Amino acid sequence: MARIKVGDIFEITTPEGKAYLHYIHKDSVTGELVRVLQDLYSERPKDLNEIVTLKERYMVSFPLSAAARKKIVESVGHYSASNFSKPKFMRTEHRVRGEFLGWHLVDTETWHRQLVKTLSPEQKKLSPWGIWNDTFLIENLVNGWSLESWG
Repeated sequence: MARIKVGDIFEITTPEGKAYLHYIHKDSVTGELVRVLQDLYSERPKDLNEIVTLKERYMVSFPLSAAARKKIVESVGHYSASNFSKPKFMRTEHRVRGEFLGWHLVDTETWHRQLVKTLSPEQKKLSPWGIWNDTFLIENLVNGWSLESWG
């Protein structure tokens, strides 16, 4: 298997269709950051560049190298990642013993967290902090999970 490169586009199959991931950043701790692209497709689009240029659903850390080795994802193209970058902030729920206490806004460079009780409209657009495996990603894609519906 060829080594994956920033900019590679990957296909992952779900029960509802094919989804596409655009690899945009490698972090030494959290691994590969991917843009989860819009929509699910019954067949691979003829021009993947069209969907890569659209706004992504969200970004998430995903063990792409391992998924590629295990043939969970398939490399299907390449599109320069130079116009995309790791977001400065991401968010995660802050729960203690099951009780929701607010949101942590995580600085992706320093990992410093700021607790906020209620998200502003801008903060609701922040992607999830954390690493998603293929099962969780597929489940969220099939269920139509979105940043807007999260919290």
